[in-house]
Formats: sequence, structure tokens, C-alpha cells
Amino acid sequence: MGRFLLVYIIKLAAPEVDPDEVVKKVREVVPDNIEMKEGTKVVPLFFGIKGIEAQFILPEEEGLQEKLEDILRSVEGVSEVEVKFTTRL
Repeated sequence: MGRFLLVYIIKLAAPEVDPDEVVKKVREVVPDNIEMKEGTKVVPLFFGIKGIEAQFILPEEEGLQEKLEDILRSVEGVSEVEVKFTTRL
């Protein structure tokens, strides 16, 4: 079975949302079969809103990418999730 690398921009809901707290929450809720890589970056987006660039490695399973995106969107402080890059490993 193959694996994928997905790079996401996780958009924060408001300027006062702490990116470090969101990263901590994301690490807690990501399932065991998905690896969140170290080295997340905080990136400026617009009007003081920040985003988190995060990398995930996941197995090639039907519907797993959508499940990950739903999990990310459910984290408190996250408004939107956007795929920046994807590749098969």
C-alpha cells in the first residue's frame, strides 16, 4: 500500500487564536495511522489572520484524506483547511 504526503494550510478563525495551541490540539486528535511531521510553520494570510503550514503522511486508503480534513476543521480555532501540496511517497 502506498503513502501520501499532504501539506495543508490550516487557517485560524481569528487573529487572537494562538497557533501553538492549535498545533497542540491537532496533534492530540490526529489518528494513529496518520503521522503529523515536525516543523509546522506559522504563515501570515490576511487582515491579521494567520495560518499553520503542516505536513501529514498517511496511508493510501479510500476516504482517509477527507477524514483528516474533517478532523482538522473540527479543532477549536480552525476556520478552514486548504491543501497546498500533495505527492505520493
